[in-house]
Amino acid sequence: MGAWAFDEIQGTGPVGGSGTPGRVAAQARPAGPADRAPELQLPSGVLRHVRRGLSHWLEGVLEANAMARPAALPAQVPQGLDQALQAAGHDSSLQPALADALQQAHALQRMSAGAIPARTLVREGLGLLMRVADLESDWAAQQAWLDPLTGLPGRRALLQRLQAELSRLRRQGDHCCVVLLDLDQFKPVNDEFGHLVGDRYLAAFAGALSARLRSYDAAFRYGGDEFVLCLPQASEQEARGVIERLRLGIAEKPLVQAGGRDLFAAFSAGVAALDAHKSLGQTLGEADSRLYAAKRAGACRPVAV
Repeated sequence: MGAWAFDEIQGTGPVGGSGTPGRVAAQARPAGPADRAPELQLPSGVLRHVRRGLSHWLEGVLEANAMARPAALPAQVPQGLDQALQAAGHDSSLQPALADALQQAHALQRMSAGAIPARTLVREGLGLLMRVADLESDWAAQQAWLDPLTGLPGRRALLQRLQAELSRLRRQGDHCCVVLLDLDQFKPVNDEFGHLVGDRYLAAFAGALSARLRSYDAAFRYGGDEFVLCLPQASEQEARGVIERLRLGIAEKPLVQAGGRDLFAAFSAGVAALDAHKSLGQTLGEADSRLYAAKRAGACRPVAV
């Protein structure tokens, strides 16, 4: 845990996989089926395939003579855009642009199946091609913000998301809570089983965390064994309920197996609500103080008061 200064969120702190001192020993239970760390697969090439398919189709339209009917837009173009849209998720800044591009692709597919002049298809196709190229560039930039170990967004993405939520809160007056999570048992995992197991443990925890969030919530890796949740439309009381549900769900089964033992996860949390009259640094500082209070109270507790 560290001081949540505003400049620290922008990336000046450590992002290593090692733990921090002072954690309780990892629980050991009788060995059972091993849980493998989730393999995080991001369809980073899907927009490239869309762009190539669209380019090949446009070449065919341009090469067709005036009497020939151009081939219909291949299904891989809207299918690929739909796949990218689903992968981006509701919290991605690319979601609206991907949805618009998908709608444009469906319209172009209908046009290409009818008696539409080739010049119209070329004009519309080039417009979609430019949009896909822009999306591909934006997607690559967004992926560069992901933590390579857990696949979760990192600090820069966290800052961007919280700024957007704070702006929305100031316009609409809605709720949004920030939760700082800190694993209670991580250092003993590293010490006893080594950093490779520790990395698997972190990746598995990130996967278990993400799988239990609402579709419009978001999880971020801050560094080490610290994570941050953004919970839109949640009051502090509702956020405590979310944390309790996460705590119970994640504790149900082991994250990984090592040395013939199942390793389970427990975490402490600090909750703070975004406030239109406070900076992000102040809000995160409050959540950090409450996380320390949870640790002092015996860990595995959400503190929001």
